[in-house]
Amino acid sequence: MSSSPTPYRGAVQAQGDDIPIEGGYTRSWAREQPVTDQEGLSFLAKIEAKCSESQKKERKRAFAKAQRFIENASQQGGVGPESQPHSFQDSKRTIPNARVDIEIRKGLTFIPVENAE
Repeated sequence: MSSSPTPYRGAVQAQGDDIPIEGGYTRSWAREQPVTDQEGLSFLAKIEAKCSESQKKERKRAFAKAQRFIENASQQGGVGPESQPHSFQDSKRTIPNARVDIEIRKGLTFIPVENAE
């Protein structure tokens, strides 16, 4: 194994002033294999589960947009850092910086699960 940084790195996050934890709720990865679409959807669901009902309401459409991004990425065979999405936000949010982020720092991400083997 080489000493270079892991080839697949990124994070899924829910952020905003209504989340008291610095950096928001985060599920990050740094590993040797690409993240599959199913893993990405699971990471997103776990982040959403950490949110209170009011936090979920502020990000309802943002979570749906992030889910669509992961599903579309999988249909393309995965995406890399060059496809880094902007933050996902609800147009009707009351907290200006309430958002869901997907950060793809390195490597192909959200590959179809059947391609992971």
